[in-house]
Amino acid sequence: MAALGGHTNKQTVAIAIVCFLYATSAFAEVCDKAGWDPSDGVVTVANEVVNSARWSFILALVVTIGIMKGWRWLVWPITLLSLGLVILGLSDDPEDPIMLYMIAEGCRTSWSGTIMSISFAMPLAMGALVAVLKFKMKSGKP
Repeated sequence: MAALGGHTNKQTVAIAIVCFLYATSAFAEVCDKAGWDPSDGVVTVANEVVNSARWSFILALVVTIGIMKGWRWLVWPITLLSLGLVILGLSDDPEDPIMLYMIAEGCRTSWSGTIMSISFAMPLAMGALVAVLKFKMKSGKP
């Protein structure tokens, strides 16, 4: 009986060691699950800014056109999406182990959340500016 119990304990220890060794790989593969491939290269702050600015510009353009045309059905969803992305960027926890693994693997920078919040606040600011200007033009006030 002692031999059987010893064998079971060795298997349990072996399984625990394997689980702990492969846990870091599971966290590191978060980037792979997000569609990032190591051959894409390391994500830099410049890449983050350019990609976020591209989406920010597109959303700002859509919001501006929607406000000018009076398409509330288009402006509200884009505004809510932008607001949600700003909040998502602000909610990043810099001490989150998954975020730390993503930064270590190179598919994210420590500034990713801040860059996302700033860039998606731009369509909101642009939409507010266009709405104010449109209101002033309609009311005839300088």
